[in-house]
Amino acid sequence: MGTRAKVLGAVVLAAVLGGAGCAGTKEAARDVESAVPGLSQKEEGVVTNVDKDAHRIAVKSVSEPVGQEVWFALTPETKLERDGQLVTWDDLDEGTPVRVSFEPAAGAEKTYKVELLTGQRAEEVKQKAELLGH
Repeated sequence: MGTRAKVLGAVVLAAVLGGAGCAGTKEAARDVESAVPGLSQKEEGVVTNVDKDAHRIAVKSVSEPVGQEVWFALTPETKLERDGQLVTWDDLDEGTPVRVSFEPAAGAEKTYKVELLTGQRAEEVKQKAELLGH
């Protein structure tokens, strides 16, 4: 009877663990990236504040229901792009839909690239922001 219970327990455990793996690989990769400091991440949202003096921007995320505002530090190495073309700080305003590539850090995130979204993707981000009340 003890062996049968162990086998049944192993089958149940395998079913539970197998079920946990049902999330898509994209979601799983995102979970791993967000859990491991030092890995580059991307976040889409709407710019809520541009602090040119401190070289940072605040972005309200549209990828999570609570949509937290996150500060991103921009350095001289940070690329600002729109449709693959370099742009300047003057092109970056509050309300601009963006995709930010960054590395988690204490304080403002270390930012590699800020893409100013255009076209259909920009509209989708704006609509998500409106639905989340941003």
